[in-house]
Amino acid sequence: MNIELFIARRKALGLSQKALSAGICTQATLSKFENNGKAPAIRIVAQLCQRLHLQLEDVFPTERVADAAVLTEMEKIEFDLITSEYADAEKRLDKIADEPRHDLETKLQYCFLKGYVAALNQHPISDVLFNFDQIITDLDEPHATIYTQLAYCGTGIAYQNNHEADKAQYYFEKVRHALPNLSLETTASVWRVINLAYYTGNFYASIGETAQSEKLLAYAIKICARFHVTFYVAKVKFLQAQLSIEPARTTELLNDATAFARINNNRQLIKKISSFSKSR
Repeated sequence: MNIELFIARRKALGLSQKALSAGICTQATLSKFENNGKAPAIRIVAQLCQRLHLQLEDVFPTERVADAAVLTEMEKIEFDLITSEYADAEKRLDKIADEPRHDLETKLQYCFLKGYVAALNQHPISDVLFNFDQIITDLDEPHATIYTQLAYCGTGIAYQNNHEADKAQYYFEKVRHALPNLSLETTASVWRVINLAYYTGNFYASIGETAQSEKLLAYAIKICARFHVTFYVAKVKFLQAQLSIEPARTTELLNDATAFARINNNRQLIKKISSFSKSR
């Protein structure tokens, strides 16, 4: 990694860390990269390099750059999961199944997405667990990244879909306790923490622990507001509406959910909200 060239170019252009990172990542993320060599996701570095008029190859070894096309497609797949386009996510995954994945981050993200797509499309539980086991027992064996928590959450989703609530709760409890300490340094990490809060909140709602669910959903909304993220707001508001026992508040939450779903063109969620509203 040629961090020296990266820093030299930033200084030559008269950019502070704050100015360079604006709209791409936090200043802390950039500082860790420049001072400690802790590289963020390659898509983050690609945007930073573009702002510095550098090629990604100038900073990273060729094998990491080779993952760029796969990473671009995986970003679309992750967005499909946010908007509940699970069938489309599966098609995209199939297209990149044979593409090489060199970097550890790329391998982690691929297993996370493959596991989630399998869980949310209700594939056999063995297929789901195989992908998450790769993260937990191999790729992130020290459990040092958010991918372990995503694997726990995805495993919980799989057991929940399989009507094994006790096993599901074992994994969701791990996520619930880890949530307050997870990093929110990048856009991707913000999306993923909200993802964890949403699905964990959804599980606790399904077993009748409404207070715990509301607490998790409130945390998700807090993060959405803090980081100006709208993509998850509709899903969280809709779940809150389903938990509400006050007619006026339920209507307010459904209106909010519908508005955000329309803004984000979340067609699947709009259908669910409409169906729920008619059944009230």
